[in-house]
Amino acid sequence: MLDFNDNLENQLDKANTSCYWFLKLYHGNESSFTGLSDKDRTISSVNYYGLISSWGSLNFNLDAENFMANQNIWSITVINTYNSIEGGRFSDLLSSNNYENRKWELYANDENLSDSDVEIIASGTISGDFKHDEKKITLRLQSLNAKYNSEVPNSSIVQGSFHNAPPKNRGLAIPMLYGDFSIDTTYPAPLDQYVSSVKVPAVVTDQYNQATGKVEIKPDSVALHTLYTKNLYHYSDGLYSACENSNVTVTASTPVIKFSGRDFFAYQPLTGQQAAVDREP
Repeated sequence: MLDFNDNLENQLDKANTSCYWFLKLYHGNESSFTGLSDKDRTISSVNYYGLISSWGSLNFNLDAENFMANQNIWSITVINTYNSIEGGRFSDLLSSNNYENRKWELYANDENLSDSDVEIIASGTISGDFKHDEKKITLRLQSLNAKYNSEVPNSSIVQGSFHNAPPKNRGLAIPMLYGDFSIDTTYPAPLDQYVSSVKVPAVVTDQYNQATGKVEIKPDSVALHTLYTKNLYHYSDGLYSACENSNVTVTASTPVIKFSGRDFFAYQPLTGQQAAVDREP
């Protein structure tokens, strides 16, 4: 049951109320969010874009006999016209901000109250099933149960988030990395780059970014402790070839690896043989 402060409850009890909702859509490592509402608002010095054209229907079901509470998958409609948010469309943010499986929070307040009277109504996780055209985008917001009762990996290459991903990569899961996959520093440079025994997968999400002139790949969907420019390899025919690390840039917080050029080098160990030749005197 929702329990609001007295000020907000008194406003909601009135025949004519000026109650409003606003939404936080978290992305990346969930330290930042995009704020939306049904009109432009500034709340606690944070701007919320008035892009929500339909709040849809948010329902909760209570099964008292089995002590279970469930929330329906909530769909809202967001305006997606050009120059509606940060100089572009909301769908443009899907490729720069990773919203899939990140937290959302819904809040309520009244126009006649202060920002300190805000109350949270619901929260959950953002589905990666984004559907949009040039006018609108539909966001599917799930309950927190989806976060704890889901298959892994739980992020995938969807067209709405990665417009320029190779067609064959769409639908592929984004890896989830655990453990230490740093290079072997016991070898001197540049040999250390070519003899690393630790390899982890990554998937191409942008086959060529015109702004950076690089190919972009993702090794995970959440922030990593460290990424190394020397840890990019191409696998073919049983051989790992290392990308020239001067052509590689990494961002661990996103995380994303970007590279350019066609120079990949492989280390092929050689085995010496000593042949004995019998000769007659």
